[in-house]
Amino acid sequence: MSTELIVLGVSHNTAPVALRERLALTERAGKRFLQELVAQDVISEAVAISTCNRTEIYLVTSDPVRAEAELLGRLARDADIRPTELASVVYSPRNCDAARQLYRVTAGLDSMIIGEAEVQGQVKRAYEAALDAGTTGPLTNRLFGAALQAGKRARSETGIGRSRVSVSTVAVDLARDVVGDLASRSVVIIGAGEMAELTAQALADQGVRTVFVANRHADRARSLAERFGGEVGSLESLPVRLQEADIVVASTSSPHPIVGADELALVMQARGGRPLVLIDIAVPRDIEHACGEIEGASVYDMDDLQAVVARNLGERRHRLFDGLGRMISEGCGLHRLSPHTRWTSKQQITAGLSHIWEIAFFLD
Repeated sequence: MSTELIVLGVSHNTAPVALRERLALTERAGKRFLQELVAQDVISEAVAISTCNRTEIYLVTSDPVRAEAELLGRLARDADIRPTELASVVYSPRNCDAARQLYRVTAGLDSMIIGEAEVQGQVKRAYEAALDAGTTGPLTNRLFGAALQAGKRARSETGIGRSRVSVSTVAVDLARDVVGDLASRSVVIIGAGEMAELTAQALADQGVRTVFVANRHADRARSLAERFGGEVGSLESLPVRLQEADIVVASTSSPHPIVGADELALVMQARGGRPLVLIDIAVPRDIEHACGEIEGASVYDMDDLQAVVARNLGERRHRLFDGLGRMISEGCGLHRLSPHTRWTSKQQITAGLSHIWEIAFFLD
């Protein structure tokens, strides 16, 4: 029986953060979700990638129509979204097009910030989570292994990641644009993961020395605070710190908001009219959407950062997109296939991966 590779996804290119956050999968929820999928008789392998910019589910299936319908229905149900609403924002490439999508994601070509390095680690962790869940197989093992190697090549052999720009650096640049020089500002970072570390580094590069790192588990934030000369504490002490801060950057993996509108309203009253800038780079969002309606509080989320990136990097993005996209298509062998040719077996897809492996990425 022939099998096909399909992917169903939403990203910053197709859906706003308000919808993406409802489709985001935590590690625990993602494992359960994948296991439920491969329990279906038409789905043999499954891997889920869930980041601040995208949720993508890669499947190996003997019946792509049934598998896609099953996946779409489950996503809509879990996110409490009408299937028709979700269908309008998802993309669903198959076979070589699905493989090409993973290569684009891993190389940073499909990122909000072209070439950003974080996505390589995110794809690796997504694959490892699927391995742990027992939902990978021969095709996804080979596909993800080759895509991760190609992603490394893209960064080591070209200048695609030379600028070191990331979501965190864009967030810090946005803060500087809003409040001016950051060196004398008091900053609170909510979270202690990879994004928080990158944010702390970007702030240090701007001369910021007053950083308070808040996390549910203080020990996770201690190393960050010590490294960048800041302070550390629990989320319980956050309201007091918000009264003193000029800027807040939130980047946790919490499935629920950390800063609520009612709590922030009390904080703003205590600040005596001093403005507060809050930048939320988490998906799901850490800062409740209604916080942006509170007088004196300026709230920015991933959609706002995307607008900044589009404005500042649009020309470079299109140049890279066209050039790298063409090379990936050639690596995938699409230039040798007629528009109606489909790869309908695992053997055909696997053979195509050897062509993708020879992708020559370039910049300028």
